[in-house]
Amino acid sequence: MKKMILLLMAGLLVTPVAQAQEKQQPRVYSLVVDRFLNGTEKNNAHIHNDDDDHLPYGGDFQGIESKLDYIKDMGFNVIHISPIFKHEQNDYLGYKVSNYDTIDSVYGGDKDFKELVKKIHDNKMKIIVDMPVVATKEFTPLKSPAMNEIQKAYYGNTQIIDLQNAANQEKYKKKMAAFVKTYQVDGLSMYTLQDGIDAQKIMPDLPLNIAILNKGMAAKNFDYIQKEESTLKLANGFKTTNQPLPDSFGKNELLAADNFFMPRFTKYAADENMFPGTRIKLLLSYLLSQNQPMSMTYGTEIAMNGGQMPDMHQLLDFRTEKEVTDYLQETSRVFDKYREMFDGKMQVLMNKNGNQVIHYDTDKVDFIYNLNNTDKATKVELGTDVVPEGKMLSGLLIGDAIHEKDGQFDLITNREEAELYAIIKDRGLNIGYIIASVGVIIAFTLFIILAARKSKRNK
Repeated sequence: MKKMILLLMAGLLVTPVAQAQEKQQPRVYSLVVDRFLNGTEKNNAHIHNDDDDHLPYGGDFQGIESKLDYIKDMGFNVIHISPIFKHEQNDYLGYKVSNYDTIDSVYGGDKDFKELVKKIHDNKMKIIVDMPVVATKEFTPLKSPAMNEIQKAYYGNTQIIDLQNAANQEKYKKKMAAFVKTYQVDGLSMYTLQDGIDAQKIMPDLPLNIAILNKGMAAKNFDYIQKEESTLKLANGFKTTNQPLPDSFGKNELLAADNFFMPRFTKYAADENMFPGTRIKLLLSYLLSQNQPMSMTYGTEIAMNGGQMPDMHQLLDFRTEKEVTDYLQETSRVFDKYREMFDGKMQVLMNKNGNQVIHYDTDKVDFIYNLNNTDKATKVELGTDVVPEGKMLSGLLIGDAIHEKDGQFDLITNREEAELYAIIKDRGLNIGYIIASVGVIIAFTLFIILAARKSKRNK
């Protein structure tokens, strides 16, 4: 009943706002091909897992293709996949490549990959492929690659390409250009294992080239960059309540709370004995509130856990509870509907121990985002310098409605909750809402009375 009334209230109070026509920021769903879904057994001839999670499971392009609606419905517009080139047979992750000129048949080969790209584009989505940097015989290896501990354990003695070497750069870029021309992908990504990599020297010019950096590293001329420093701030900020949250990021910085070579965000929450579902929902709500590209690793929506390989790359279970997927679907829909909130100036009004309030100042309708990532209900007081007289705050996620009282607006939010408000003209007492609410209560009461009478007659 309460939820019904809140939804009704939101619908009656909120003035529709036209969607902005500006280009939407990339929302990236990042997946490991072998661990997503096995769409066909035809390419599983050499898959002999025998319950060894270090070996391939058989995920393929057809499996991804069959779940495009699943990914799109959560609000993602870009699919980022692990490397797909010919690689060591027992390497489920795909980075230990042996041939940069061939799509591995274990994933479905050339034909199935072209079909996947076509279907992604037909769904008005884009695709990014992660590029390995393993030194096959045609490349000069790097003497001291810069890896984190998980990468060191994975690569072992595998040699890495020196991408500061001019000859290597020329060969690598030629192969990447041929790949892009053949398959028409929208971007390439790379876990850079040495400092100062220049995308212009190793990649063709695409709109979605991404560098994923380890701590203390830099890269040049990539469209987007995921920094380990920010990734850790987000993971630690949302692993539990009352944690400091970042309030600014670099231009075109890709925001995420983990990646293929980091512990799962869920592990951070589980180590704090926190309920992962709530942690993930607040994290994703916050990422959507930022005018930045964002990325989520596959399985986050089902609270996939793991701190080391292969536990952090489990097979995706699509039958798991839909709590997070439903929340992400609805929340991304709201942020899409009110895209124009990002057209103007974005200012953090408060950022204190997990409670952050953001003001979006536009030429049309202003917005307030209130994130309460604390362990108790909070009250944030806003004056008429933020919300002008004659205005009110209309909640778009939960359905809260706040009117001026004694020259201020009290944003009261439950623990571990987030709300997005539109600042609209105050309509005062909403007669329509009152009538509708009374109607709902009367109808419900009549239903109970009739049900009771029917039960009495049956007895």
